Amino acid sequence: PDGGYGWFVVLGCFIMHVIMGGLDRSEGVFFLLLQDTFSHSAQLTAWPGAIVCTLQLLLGPLANALCSKYSVRTVVIVGGLLMSSGLILNCSATSLYFLIFSHAIVGGVGRGLVYAPALIIVGMYFDRRVGLAAGLGTSGVGIGTFVIVPLAQYLSEHHGFIVTYLIMGGLSLNMLVAGMLFRPLSMHYKITRSRRYQTKSGQASEEAATLHPYKPKLNNVRKHNGHYDNQPNCSAEQEGVVSGATSLPVEVVMGKQKQRRDVKMRSDKKCPARLHAWITKLFHFYLLKEPPFLMFCVSIWLFAMAFRAAFTFMPALVKSRGIPESEAAMALSTAGAVDTIGRIVAGLLLDTSLLRPHRLVLYNVVVFCVAGVAFILPSLTTIASFCVFCGLYGLFTGAFISQKSVVLVDLLGQEHMASSFGLLIGFQGVGSLLGPPLAGTLKDRFGSYDEAFYLGGGLLLVSGLLMV
Repeated sequence: PDGGYGWFVVLGCFIMHVIMGGLDRSEGVFFLLLQDTFSHSAQLTAWPGAIVCTLQLLLGPLANALCSKYSVRTVVIVGGLLMSSGLILNCSATSLYFLIFSHAIVGGVGRGLVYAPALIIVGMYFDRRVGLAAGLGTSGVGIGTFVIVPLAQYLSEHHGFIVTYLIMGGLSLNMLVAGMLFRPLSMHYKITRSRRYQTKSGQASEEAATLHPYKPKLNNVRKHNGHYDNQPNCSAEQEGVVSGATSLPVEVVMGKQKQRRDVKMRSDKKCPARLHAWITKLFHFYLLKEPPFLMFCVSIWLFAMAFRAAFTFMPALVKSRGIPESEAAMALSTAGAVDTIGRIVAGLLLDTSLLRPHRLVLYNVVVFCVAGVAFILPSLTTIASFCVFCGLYGLFTGAFISQKSVVLVDLLGQEHMASSFGLLIGFQGVGSLLGPPLAGTLKDRFGSYDEAFYLGGGLLLVSGLLMV
């Protein structure tokens, strides 16, 4: 862990975030494009972008289950193909309702199969440096915003609806490159152990004496100082493994054997019982009985409502001040560029021994900073001021989003990370679904986008207060 091929996995995660982040932040540009093309209300026009972002989050647990059955590489590649297909299908849309199918459903399922697996595999390859690795991997969102948002704006302004989505669909095929970099962990162990064995076999006999055959059976595990020394069981035919590379307590080893027997017993039950057990394992609802985790989930839900609405309507807000659309995209690009800085800096700072004990407090301070910027945005009138405050918005939201998994560990511990993360992104997905249509309703009701940002600021304040 913490290096080697893991950095190529981080590169794949970075590529995924460049594409996903760029498309995600371009929803504001797409919103203006769809309004000009189909002339529907702001509320209805906001639905395709809201649904696609929601499915991206809600399908995380399903994507993780598919990764367990197949591999992260396979699931991400299939998701990338669906993403690209959805965007290319948009070119043939004759109504906004068709876009809800092509852009939101097909594209959303594709994004859902890509997003969570790309995040989780980074955690598989890293331990001590997981904060830095997550910060570097997710920093691609800022690069994608800085590059893809202006490109989408240029294409929509000069080439129209069809060319814009066609090129966006082509860009999404780069997700296949990211998927190929996600080497399955079992394959990684097999390759590294094979190389280690070849190296050891060429050394002197006294060095080779430290090697012993490995077989994945409990009775071959050697007891040492009250612990069992064992290697991760990734292949049934591994030999020449250095002894003592991983030390596991007796209870853990016996527990793993019990889990294997339990899985075999469950496989003999009827399908409904197996389905119920699978759903129960997938969604650990009992964690919601923990007040800190429940408050964090509600806080994320409110944050997602405000965050998604802000990036959907930010170009429209800038345009409503008489600023050209091309310059409106510049404000979003600035937010994306500074977003990258926020993610990397947050990962570095919050991993330090000085700030690690105060991570929850600092995380909460960031939420209040985002709320303050949201209240200020409607009062701006020049592109320079929009760029400054959109940059601050990107800085704080980048720091917030990149470290939410770290906060989960602080609240519940590493052992509940996987199960709690699925529930958390579920709350985030519901917030992403409700935020843009609600903000669009306010625009239709009051005639301006200011109220949408005031609502977002209020939601962010409540989000921060819940974590005090």
